[in-house]
Amino acid sequence: MTAYIESVGIISRCAKTFDEVTAAADGAGYTAAAMPIEFEMQIPPAKMRRNSRYNKIACTAADNAVREAAVPEDTDRRRIGTIISTGYGSSVYYTQFADTVAKGVPALCSPAVYSGMVPNACVGQICILNGFKGVSTVLTGGDPLEYSSLLLGTGKADMILCGSVEEYNEALYAELGKLDALKGSELSEGAAMFMLSREKTGKTICKVTAFSSASLGKSPLLYKPEDGAAGIIYSVLDRYKTEPDAVFTAANGTYSDDAENAALNRKFPDAVRIAPKKYFGETLGCGYMMNAAFAAAAIKLGKYDKVLIAGIDMVGNYCTAIIGRV
Repeated sequence: MTAYIESVGIISRCAKTFDEVTAAADGAGYTAAAMPIEFEMQIPPAKMRRNSRYNKIACTAADNAVREAAVPEDTDRRRIGTIISTGYGSSVYYTQFADTVAKGVPALCSPAVYSGMVPNACVGQICILNGFKGVSTVLTGGDPLEYSSLLLGTGKADMILCGSVEEYNEALYAELGKLDALKGSELSEGAAMFMLSREKTGKTICKVTAFSSASLGKSPLLYKPEDGAAGIIYSVLDRYKTEPDAVFTAANGTYSDDAENAALNRKFPDAVRIAPKKYFGETLGCGYMMNAAFAAAAIKLGKYDKVLIAGIDMVGNYCTAIIGRV
């Protein structure tokens, strides 16, 4: 079930290219961008004219990953999949659409408007722009890296564009910021996209080799963790039989950090711990894949041979994966 990471495309408050992520992973200083993040697209504006900002973030990060991977033109696009995860999807567009409905303006409630607010709109647009015709879906929970690796391992695809995206929504983030579970965190937005391959190539950055996850019952991003959270996290970590050099944790400065630290102290006491969210903030449904981007950069730099990444999704899954040197 090994998958090879060929390239990384990213938009975050601290980095908008993989080189900038690598610089942050190497300890260079960074400037946190204000919300919402400003970014530039290399995609022709005419091709994105009617797209939501959510789609533009996802498509820009995807475009950067595809360009960096330099996928040969003769590659069978029917063998390239697209697997994306998100917590809230096109929340700004959805809110605007709901307001229109509530105000009774039915003329604006067209199929074209509706299609732009569904979470999988970004996958459709990415596939159109790149001609990808392979397996594709949007996940609102779970591990997109694991799912993509399974698809590659079973021969469903030769390459998969895999990633996550979360859009800043001022009204939504203001309400989330009032929750006790998120006090102490800095809410942000972003996208992290990877081109994964079944086979190692000359552009391979690192590989993903193992996975382990479990449900915490409720998402610690929305609710204070229950007493058994540390035990569940430990059960996830205990499935790994060797200790990684470093753990890129889900830590975001909230209650859930205590549960994760307790489990790590018990299972991997000697591994270096890094909390990438201090760089890119709490990106909700995108944090796990952001961690993967930082882990890939750290491995590319030669800092570690094997890294465990961890993340918590919006439905309460604690997801982990091992990313290692090729």
